[in-house]
Amino acid sequence: MRRAVMAAAVAGALLLAACTGGSASLDGAVPSAAPGPREGGPDPSILPEAADAGVATRLADDVVPPTNRWYSALAFGDPGLPVFPKPLSFQAVDGGFAMGLTRPDAQPDAILAPAVADLTVTVAGASGFGEVVDASPVAVTLATGPVALTLAQGVPVVAVSSDGGAEAELSAAFEPAGDGLATATIGATEYGIALDGASVDGTALTLDPGGTAQLFAVPEGGEAAAFAAALGPVTRGADAEYALADAATTTVTYADEPTVVAVPAARAADLDCTLGTYATIDGPVSVCRASSVSWDVPLVEPSAALDLSGITGAERDAIAAAFAADAGAEPDLPADTYFGAKALYRLANLLQVADALGEDAYAEQLQGTLEAQLDLWGDPEGCAERAERCFTYDPALRGVVGLATAFGSEQFNDHHFHYGYLLYAAAVAGARDPELAERIGPVMDLVAEDIAAPGTSDAFPLRRAFDPVAGHSWASGISPFADGNNQESSSEAALAWNAVALWADLRGDDALGGSARWMLSAESEAAARLWLAPDLTGLDGYSHPIVAIEWGAKRDYATWFSNDPAAMLGIQVIPAQPAAAAYLGAVPAERIVASVDEAWGQGMPDQFADYLLMYRALAGDEERAAAWAAAVDLPDSAIDDGSSRTWMLAWIAAAG
Repeated sequence: MRRAVMAAAVAGALLLAACTGGSASLDGAVPSAAPGPREGGPDPSILPEAADAGVATRLADDVVPPTNRWYSALAFGDPGLPVFPKPLSFQAVDGGFAMGLTRPDAQPDAILAPAVADLTVTVAGASGFGEVVDASPVAVTLATGPVALTLAQGVPVVAVSSDGGAEAELSAAFEPAGDGLATATIGATEYGIALDGASVDGTALTLDPGGTAQLFAVPEGGEAAAFAAALGPVTRGADAEYALADAATTTVTYADEPTVVAVPAARAADLDCTLGTYATIDGPVSVCRASSVSWDVPLVEPSAALDLSGITGAERDAIAAAFAADAGAEPDLPADTYFGAKALYRLANLLQVADALGEDAYAEQLQGTLEAQLDLWGDPEGCAERAERCFTYDPALRGVVGLATAFGSEQFNDHHFHYGYLLYAAAVAGARDPELAERIGPVMDLVAEDIAAPGTSDAFPLRRAFDPVAGHSWASGISPFADGNNQESSSEAALAWNAVALWADLRGDDALGGSARWMLSAESEAAARLWLAPDLTGLDGYSHPIVAIEWGAKRDYATWFSNDPAAMLGIQVIPAQPAAAAYLGAVPAERIVASVDEAWGQGMPDQFADYLLMYRALAGDEERAAAWAAAVDLPDSAIDDGSSRTWMLAWIAAAG
């Protein structure tokens, strides 16, 4: 998310667990597949302590603060905001919770499915908005008085359990509907409660010690009795693991025994899916019985360079001329974590082109500038001496905060966007100078750990921003929104995992590198599936070929910083990193052309024109030739501050 106006290796057959703590070599060694601690992770005590972010928390003492999750609002900030374990909405209320089945409404500029408070449950003896007592990238448990409330993404249930027994009041009366089942129709929706060591009498819910009540909405085409019979144990502790081979495989394990899961049709092929369907903002999901769900996405390899070996002589001459102007200009190097890091990313790409062109003198100059800047960012004591180009550690929210902050980064907004640029530059420059990598390594290791820790620890959350069920990241740290968490720039998220993988390879951190490859592959697939080429079947009221922001409760044709159609698409292409071509080029050519046509409008847009041309170049030879001609004539003012004429032309030439 953004709150302010912005200017414009080898995967082999590596098998890794999502939460593994062991290291894995790239020779095919297989570490434990069970979630575990991060062994040998970097030590944040080398950094000065960050200023208090002033974030109110509702967390048990032993829970690492779960920023950037789909459920973060349960733990931070003002209480009572809803979260969205699709297709349900859930919100804590004083002494209990409210829930309901969301229903997507496709409008021209948004697909909406706001929170629904059909059913409110008030727990006897409870007050306040609960406390998060267990959290993983998939599931969360909220303690409210004598009960525990468990939600898991992919499980269409609110599970209520109590070790010592509890009484609760329902806002609607439920009637017995068979052994261990009660139902009620509220509005147009039938709800059910599956009871195990529990009972319902009208509006009174009673849980015996150790009892559970699992609340659900009956799916379309399904029956409450069949749903309840298929339910298994409460999914507290649900989590994910992955494998890398010819594809990137995600496996989400919900329980030791089968239970009810809601999965997109593409993931349901090998499952027992006879329980009905739900409509969601992302399309229909099948309701299935399974203990785990696995699916593959194309493997995307990390990359820091374009392949210019096949370009024409005329293309090389144009790139060389642009390079001489770009490399010879005095660089503008801002000091904050977003624009400052973005400027270093730009220099790193110019350095890569310099090497490709054999421009040794310019390469030495660019390397020197990068080293001087990276030595500032990589100084562990930097923030004890200055208020910019340095890092601190926040022991309350458990993460690295860079100075100067930007776009709410002190509250952990957009960390993966910001740090991806910096880690990419560090990986490129560090690969050319091992002594630089060694000097800045301890700090850059912490920067990578902040956004991508591959195992559990007390210092950082596991993969802070990444949602393995959705396949993409969430950008807001504390998610203070009625529509849940959100992510705008799918492309900057993909850059983050490319950069982490490159840095991990440089540092020999196989656990981090394998995890980053998985996230890069998943994020790339989600960028195409949800943002760039969304399947809008059944959502015909939406009138655009792309989505610009994905939320828990809606999909927007909007950005945080501009109403310009060029911004909607440009923010999904920026910064046109090398690894992006693999998934951007997989978008159907007709969708690319339609998206660029809408974004470009009747005249050259005010921003992101360079990225629109770079994207268009992936739509085939004719479109690439047209993009090249337009790029050659593009004014300097139309080129983004994270790019350059050199990089734009090199990208388009490499697309051939």
